[in-house]
Amino acid sequence: MGQHKSNKTTFYVIGISYKKADAKLRGDFSLSPTKKAALLNQAKTKGIKSIVATSTCNRTEVYGIVKHPSELIHLLCDNTAGTSKSFESVAYVLKNNAAVEHMFRVGAGLDSQILGDFEIISQLKSSARVSKKYKLLDAFLERLINSVIQASKRIKTETKLSSGATSVS
Repeated sequence: MGQHKSNKTTFYVIGISYKKADAKLRGDFSLSPTKKAALLNQAKTKGIKSIVATSTCNRTEVYGIVKHPSELIHLLCDNTAGTSKSFESVAYVLKNNAAVEHMFRVGAGLDSQILGDFEIISQLKSSARVSKKYKLLDAFLERLINSVIQASKRIKTETKLSSGATSVS
């Protein structure tokens, strides 16, 4: 069983957000559509099968199924102005259940600077579409993103989170 471990892939999210990184640092890691395309192409050449990268003014995240999160960090740093040293000082790296939970929190607007900010959902949708176009979206990640989108819709419909009744406090 031990020798197969090296081939085992795990679901990770790596990212930076407004919580620990200032606007300048977030800017260093932001992914324009061109940079995102370059990142996806590079992921493909490295044999990564499933990856989604999102970027808003408040956060940049890369979700992927890889052997080690450093693969995602290198892709991000290779395709942005950010360095792995500056990334490590402010980043979060989550795996498996923690990564899934994080995606739901973000999608639900619970991890936003302004509670109930759903900008990330449209980003997640378009990022998933781009990954799918590059054939870099496996069934697991596609289902997960669809679940997050559905949950976000329900939260918007069934709560007052998106009614603007919240403040940055």
